[in-house]
Amino acid sequence: MKHPILIDTDPGPDDALAILLALSARDALDVVGITTVAGNVPVAQTTLNALRICELAGDLDVPVYAGCDRPILRPLHTAEFICGKDGLAGMKLADASRAPAAPHAVNAMIDHLRQSDVPLRLCALGPLTNIALALRMAPDIAAKIDRLIIMGGARDLGNITAAAEFNFFVDPHAAAIVFDSAIPITLFPLNATYQAVASTERLGDLDGTAPVQAQVLSMLRRNRAGGAALGGDKGHPMHDPCVIAYLLWPDLFEGRDCHVAIETAEGPTVGRSTIDWWGRSQEPPNAHVIGALDADQMFARVAVSLRSLDHRHESDSKAKS
Repeated sequence: MKHPILIDTDPGPDDALAILLALSARDALDVVGITTVAGNVPVAQTTLNALRICELAGDLDVPVYAGCDRPILRPLHTAEFICGKDGLAGMKLADASRAPAAPHAVNAMIDHLRQSDVPLRLCALGPLTNIALALRMAPDIAAKIDRLIIMGGARDLGNITAAAEFNFFVDPHAAAIVFDSAIPITLFPLNATYQAVASTERLGDLDGTAPVQAQVLSMLRRNRAGGAALGGDKGHPMHDPCVIAYLLWPDLFEGRDCHVAIETAEGPTVGRSTIDWWGRSQEPPNAHVIGALDADQMFARVAVSLRSLDHRHESDSKAKS
């Protein structure tokens, strides 16, 4: 049975790979929509990027909805210094041939959840602004969310400040709303995702002559100032693809139930996620937090999935000729 999923994202290089992985897994995942949010770059660009990534995958049926252009209470912080001016530095993608769908992403999220015959899984790859506002506007949708899989937070050090991971730093108030929602959550913090480094060895199964794989390789092999610093010097960490890989291959991941609290007060620790890994607070768990993963197997399986997208390209080209 296919799992219906909704992807909330701010593409972003690792978001791009996550979306491609989801679209490649048609037998396992039904991507009912993609909602975009401001984060890595402003929302107009993240929306354009989501449309371009869908076109690269050869999938024009998945609706893309433009979402919030700023956090709930803070000014927007973006990350062009990591991902480039257009958010997808290293990829040479054609302009999108279609416009984003109506309505606004928050309304679209509410509509998809209310109208679905089965609970949906939400994949959160960027700041949680859209999801938090949807929960505030329509509290009933919480019952229609089977699980929320989030890339965000840090059990140890941050990557945008000493204390905070980027997604939670951009909109800590949204993160606090989500973790207070009682929705089942699986969390991928930095200590897990920095294990998923795209090293030369792990990229060895990708074919640089195939359209989709070539774009991915171009993106992952480019020099990126500070991009790999926290994960060592072997390559860029692929944070967001872990979320989709978890849906496809849960056997590759290990974690434990923890209480997670988000710092919303302005100051040097704003956006920090306090992950009670050892249960010291006695607070009830509100997330299943991933702590370890088999990165070698994950990248090997990602390569197989991406090859299926290139096979689809070949089939479409033959059909048109």
